[in-house]
Amino acid sequence: MKGFPQFKNLVEMAAARAVSHGDKELTTFLGETGAPEGSLTFAGLDRAARNIAAHLTEKGLANKNLMLLYTPGLEYIKAFFGCLYAGSVPVPAYPPMGARDIDRLKRIVLDCDAGAILSSSMLRPMIDAWISNPSNGLNISCVPTDLAAAVDATGFEPADLEGESLAFLQYTSGSTGHPKGVMVSHQNLLENFKQIVWTFAHSADLDAIAPEYKTVIWLPPFHDMGLIGGVLTPVFVGTRVTLMSPLTFLKNPFAWLKAITDEGAKVSGGPNFSYQYCARKITDEQVAQLDLSTWQVAFNGAESIQVDALNTFSRKFAGAGFDPRAFLPCYGLAEATLFVAGSPASRGPLVRDASLTSLAKGEFLPLESGSPQETTALVSSGVIATGADVRIVDPNTHAECVDGKVGEIWVNSPSVAQGYWNKPSFSESVFRAAIKGQDEKTYMRTGDLGFLWENELFVTGRIKEMIIVAGRNHYPQDIEHSLQSCNPVFRKGCGAAFAVLDQGKEQLVVMQELSSTNLQPADYQQLALQAARAIAFRHGISPKGLVFIAPGNLPKTSSGKIQRTEAKKIYEAGNITTLYSWDNTAGQIVKPKAAVEQPQHVFTDWQSELYVQMQTWVSDKLNIEAHHVDLDVTFSELGVDSIEAIELVDRLQDTIQRTIPATELLRYPTVKALIEHFAAELAERDVKSRDDSSATKDAIGSDNENRQKSTA
Repeated sequence: MKGFPQFKNLVEMAAARAVSHGDKELTTFLGETGAPEGSLTFAGLDRAARNIAAHLTEKGLANKNLMLLYTPGLEYIKAFFGCLYAGSVPVPAYPPMGARDIDRLKRIVLDCDAGAILSSSMLRPMIDAWISNPSNGLNISCVPTDLAAAVDATGFEPADLEGESLAFLQYTSGSTGHPKGVMVSHQNLLENFKQIVWTFAHSADLDAIAPEYKTVIWLPPFHDMGLIGGVLTPVFVGTRVTLMSPLTFLKNPFAWLKAITDEGAKVSGGPNFSYQYCARKITDEQVAQLDLSTWQVAFNGAESIQVDALNTFSRKFAGAGFDPRAFLPCYGLAEATLFVAGSPASRGPLVRDASLTSLAKGEFLPLESGSPQETTALVSSGVIATGADVRIVDPNTHAECVDGKVGEIWVNSPSVAQGYWNKPSFSESVFRAAIKGQDEKTYMRTGDLGFLWENELFVTGRIKEMIIVAGRNHYPQDIEHSLQSCNPVFRKGCGAAFAVLDQGKEQLVVMQELSSTNLQPADYQQLALQAARAIAFRHGISPKGLVFIAPGNLPKTSSGKIQRTEAKKIYEAGNITTLYSWDNTAGQIVKPKAAVEQPQHVFTDWQSELYVQMQTWVSDKLNIEAHHVDLDVTFSELGVDSIEAIELVDRLQDTIQRTIPATELLRYPTVKALIEHFAAELAERDVKSRDDSSATKDAIGSDNENRQKSTA
């Protein structure tokens, strides 16, 4: 794209920025309180990358695939570029926090033939405990890159890579049984940076853009949006980015918007749920502390965009200066590096009312007005990125669809990746598809459904998630939205609609989180009937089943996407603890399980008390008897995910009466070790408290004695 700097690869890009920007700050990482934990300059990134690359070369790991397992932070960024400087291929991932993570990571390590796991000294005990477990069948070492600072990199020459060379492997969200590593090249990334910047700033003059392009990102760096949009693009632009952990955002969403306020940031964003989460969690008193008037690009992508979420956020934060025109709905996927389409900057979202009946037939019929049960509001994902060619194609016949006809989204772009690692046949079918009668160009099949209308892309859902009942197509997000709109107790963005086969017919089931878990059986029944009526009224179908679950229990990826396929598997296996289940087909109500009264324990010391507390908490989470819970294992082997870890942190904070950084959980390889750590702290506090009390009594006694003598 004309006007942008022409870098050969990301190594050349980072080295050039070190020369041109030197000691200018690239990034500051904020801790859980919102205070800076550390910072990194452009020159500092180059130095760290050279040290790590020299260290990797000494260990014989140059030019190998290397898995990155870090908590979000500066060490992650240094390690990523260190791999590139060594000619190695980083494979971004995240430390295992649950049993599903363990299985997924094991499969990725084997699939990409990783030469080593790179991590920090803090996480090494946990990772060593994981990889040394014989049941995992892994023969791999963990290399802490924070020790590379002592390496002498004098004279080290970074790898000279061609643009087509592999930059990193991005394993797609939710891949479990058959992980797929998207092969992203240096050229793919450089082209995508240009497409992103052109859409967000509509300029190629980076010298003019950089001072105004200040960014705040909480998205996880092991996924494409957080890594490419939040870390790599700022290096390309030469601008400053403020980063924080997604755990910080989940614990305290106010910290995200406060960082935008403090930095005067122009660019920030996240998936649809993040805007809903802020509107729900942030208080009016906190809103009064914000100034969001500088926020000009509030991108919204990675999942279905709901107009209600945009409107609710706009109303909530209007008093803080948020301009709804800042919303920039966009569409992308890992197979296209990241970005495919986005709304023009400062226009705001484009919304079109569509006939539900027509959508069920695979066509978009625009409506000026209509009764609520007949229409749905669709948010445009914007115009196609510069240099990209997007077509809508019938997924069965491969014939191109006319505007307004729903089909599969196919993409041809310089940002489209090379294929899936070590899967040539599958790559051929996905990345090199031809439109019927148009053999001169190939396209990448996204698996997403949508249509083009007046040069705008509207994304309607996933092919594999389409619900077909009585011959009509239904999009799960529309059904979820109808249910969640009928009563505020249904958590927005926290439901999964899917189809199950029952006596040869597809039937609708919805799994939905509730904001309140202390309802009476009659209340649950009324909610179920209300939800069933709302779905039937708007979509003309009755659900076979409704499953109400507690907050945080809906399967989601670590980037917040709803895992509808996983929810369906859990439902069919009966492997979930429900608050309430309604089975319409069976004509019966399955009532919630009666609460089991926990036995009372007599505690002799803090270690015993903490042990019982955590044993009880885990037994509640896993729905098993407390005496079956073995705490002499890692959190990963226990089956605790990142959302549940936040709940555990909050519970422990009440006991030890201090703030616990989420990363503190990762410093101890087993739950028992963590208990011993906190028990020692509490015991020491008790001793000090007794000593202080004794000293106070002695002082009072001495003071009284002196007064008596003085009186005498």
